[in-house]
Amino acid sequence: MCQYILMEELSMKKRPAAVPLVTVDPYFSIWACNDKLYDGYTKHWTENPWPIYIGLQMKGETYTIAGVDRNYVNLRNKIHQTDLRVTPLSTIYTFENHLVKVTLTFTTPLLLDRLDILTRPVSYMAYEVERKADDIGDIKFIFGISAQGCVNNHRQNVMFERTGYSLRCGNVVQNLLSDTGDRVRIDWGYLHLCDKDAYVSEAPTLWEGIKEQLRSADSRRIGRRFSLNEVYNVNEDMPYLYTVREDMSGLITLAYDEVKPIEYFYDQLDEYYTKYFDSFGDMVKAAIKEYPEIKKLCDEFDERLTSQTSKLGEEYEYITTLAYRQAIAAHKLVEDTDGNLLFLSKECDSNGCIGTLDVTYPSIPLFLKFNPELVKGMLRPIIKYGNSEEWPYDFTPHDVGRYPIANGQVYKGNKREFQMPVEEAGNMLLCLAAVKKYKDGDTQLFDDNKEVMKTWVEYLVKFGYDPADQLCTDDFAGRLARNCNLSLKAILGIAAYADLSGDASYMEIAKNMAKNWEKDAKADHVGTRLTFDKSESWSMKYNMVWDNLLGYKLFSDTVKENEIKVYTEKMNKYGVPLDSRALFTKIDWLMWSTCMSDNKEYFDKVCKCIVDTINETTDRVPMSDWYFTTNAEHRYFINRSVVGGLFINIL
Repeated sequence: MCQYILMEELSMKKRPAAVPLVTVDPYFSIWACNDKLYDGYTKHWTENPWPIYIGLQMKGETYTIAGVDRNYVNLRNKIHQTDLRVTPLSTIYTFENHLVKVTLTFTTPLLLDRLDILTRPVSYMAYEVERKADDIGDIKFIFGISAQGCVNNHRQNVMFERTGYSLRCGNVVQNLLSDTGDRVRIDWGYLHLCDKDAYVSEAPTLWEGIKEQLRSADSRRIGRRFSLNEVYNVNEDMPYLYTVREDMSGLITLAYDEVKPIEYFYDQLDEYYTKYFDSFGDMVKAAIKEYPEIKKLCDEFDERLTSQTSKLGEEYEYITTLAYRQAIAAHKLVEDTDGNLLFLSKECDSNGCIGTLDVTYPSIPLFLKFNPELVKGMLRPIIKYGNSEEWPYDFTPHDVGRYPIANGQVYKGNKREFQMPVEEAGNMLLCLAAVKKYKDGDTQLFDDNKEVMKTWVEYLVKFGYDPADQLCTDDFAGRLARNCNLSLKAILGIAAYADLSGDASYMEIAKNMAKNWEKDAKADHVGTRLTFDKSESWSMKYNMVWDNLLGYKLFSDTVKENEIKVYTEKMNKYGVPLDSRALFTKIDWLMWSTCMSDNKEYFDKVCKCIVDTINETTDRVPMSDWYFTTNAEHRYFINRSVVGGLFINIL
């Protein structure tokens, strides 16, 4: 039986900071950010409202189950939430009063081994209403979703149109791929409520007259305030797509047609599902028809994953379950014009970059475990750009643009002083070596690009051991010269090149560097330094995990065990700080530190710190990877793909 997360039943209190509902990609993303689903608006990951309303009409009253503003609905008529269960692919809510029991199951089928299903921009909500009394009479199930999610700001106008299978809405001005940025929503394409009998209405006024209207036999006309093919303002008119069902159980299907999702080196690419379907409508119809089979596949996957994670403890299962959908849905999967997979991340809540290599690096454990081909899809854009005449440097690029435009790096204006030369060169080689290990020796991407790989490893040989003043992936913590953790990455990156190329001379270079590193990085206290020139400093040496995972064994067990001693000593209630400069940490690096040594006690303590952070933070946002270890407040960084790194322990 699947090891569900039950808020009421687990020995430790579970209260996710945010609960995934619709998690398809960076634009099609809806979260519940309250203890109870009816406590407030559901939101896009950017924290902008994207309200969903769910309710029942029975005995002449409207009862609320989920999410519109308190000003608009009499919440005294809510049906109380009694349970929340989260699995890797589904979120299950239970509501109950003296009349009915209602179960809602939100599922986004992000099956990493079924790209044909994973890439459909579709999400489901199944509902089931169970009568508890005989004198209720007719029951009507109401579902509505705001048009806010298909515009980037509330001043924009939308139009509603009917298709043969849905009611859809979209921005009146359809400028495809017209905007880039970080905390932005899409303002092109079309949101579909896949019910041919859906209608349009306005949330505030709908409820004033709904009681009488719901008695009408023609449910399709209920609450119809707006007309199709007319223009409405999202802020002033507050239009919703609605459907009213008389069945006691059923399926609500939501879909989003981006039309063109990605621009890749000036080619506007199609959605991946077009490999299998001639039209968006055909894809949606298949998705609805295949729901029973798809849900079964999702349940089976949940069982497989949680059977692995639960072996490492209840806390670890909880953490990874909440991370799974977030890690995947911060990406978009497409193919280039040659048919190669591109798995493009959005650097959410940081700068909005696309295909960022130092976001790929921490995220890969999840994808190495379930589909290493997707890791190649992350690396391919960086390699293409690094091989081009547009890239002027002898080290690896940081990104390939700003989501959803991938035409070349934009980070910090491409100025030399803002590059991450050692960081990204090491990241590339380590990621490729990881693909080799976890994909049956696959080195094709490396072999096809040997010349540029040689350039990048030579940069590490010349400049990686004692890095000059520069940024690393922890750029938010400031620049550093002589960064010991960055030096680790360079050494392991050189070893990775030896592994990939078969050139043993590079492994000898790495071994000699590692031997020197253990002497040069040794701190006055137990453990190692933040920088080679600061004897009293310390930092989390998370890059060292690849020495174990890839089997290089360049660094001694003593060094690794001493590091864990330092981290245990420095641990606060919500985790180990990243280094001696500040009290914040990174959730991915914190979990990686547990793989440096076989220390179950330390692992359990880290898992408890992370669980406490998720449950006790006052910041109700999708999982943050950058937060303070003393109060669990997030600094920045939400909804990022780097939480894929939390799966490193099942590698």
